[in-house]
Amino acid sequence: MNERIIALDIGDARIGVAVSDASRLIATPIDTIYRVGYGPDVRKVVEICQRYDTTQVLSGWPLNMDGTAGFQSEKVKAFCEQLEKAGLSVVYQDERLTTVTATNALIEGNMHRAERKHNVDKVAAAGILQQYLDTCRQCEVFIMQVAQEEDGTESYIQVEDEAVQQAVFDKFLQLVNEGSGDDE
Repeated sequence: MNERIIALDIGDARIGVAVSDASRLIATPIDTIYRVGYGPDVRKVVEICQRYDTTQVLSGWPLNMDGTAGFQSEKVKAFCEQLEKAGLSVVYQDERLTTVTATNALIEGNMHRAERKHNVDKVAAAGILQQYLDTCRQCEVFIMQVAQEEDGTESYIQVEDEAVQQAVFDKFLQLVNEGSGDDE
C-alpha cells in the first residue's frame, strides 16, 4: 500500500486541500484553509498530513497559459519551501484551468455562489491531485523535457504519455530504468 498524498491549491486567501486514497487511485476534497500567515498555515497543513499519516504533498503549480512561471508561482514556491522546512516532501503539478473546471462543476451541481466560494478551492485541489494520480498511472511510455531558466538552472520537468497528456513537475527525484538494459 502507498502513502497517501495531500494536494494543495494555494491561493492568497484560501488553500484548498484534497487527499488521495491509500491506493492512490482516487482524490477526495477534504478542507479549505483560510489563510492567516505562513506559520499558522504551515501548521494547519502539517496537522492534516499527520491526520492522514503522510509527508507527501502535491502543490498546484500556477503557470501562465504559455507555460511560464509568474508571480503567483513564486508565492506558491515560497510557501512550499516552508512546508519542506517543516519536514514535508513537496512536488508540483501544473494547475492551469483547475479552478475554472472546479467552478463549472459546482455550477452544474447547482451549488449557490456563497457555497461555491467555500468549496471551489478544495474541489480544485482534488482535480489537481486526480490529474497527477492518473498521469502517474498512465506514464509508462513518456517523453521527458527539462525546462531551463536563463541562468541554466532546471526549473521543472514536463512529462507526456502516449496520448500526449501532460504533467509538469517542479521536482523529479530520480528515474530508474528497470528494463532489459537496452538504451533506446
